[in-house]
Amino acid sequence: MKTGKISIALTDYEYSVLKNNALISLCCKQQLTTTTNNKEGVKLSQTYNELEDLIGFVAAESNHARTRRKQEDLGSICDYLESFENQFSETDESKN
Repeated sequence: MKTGKISIALTDYEYSVLKNNALISLCCKQQLTTTTNNKEGVKLSQTYNELEDLIGFVAAESNHARTRRKQEDLGSICDYLESFENQFSETDESKN
């Protein structure tokens, strides 16, 4: 079982892309408000399920973006967020 929380660092630009997307900011409000500021931007604190939901919305918005820039930005953020899914598995395996 994937438990606990993981911190995900985002640049100010990446965070603004997520916050300024109407669907993502509405549907993932909880995920986007669990932030702490750092010198590069913000850190999100996510459970596995919260991260999975956020990834799903970011991927969907990337696939349906109206401009190439939005598609690339959201696609890049989605890939980055997906890299954190593995950390939950590694954390759970180290507990056993």
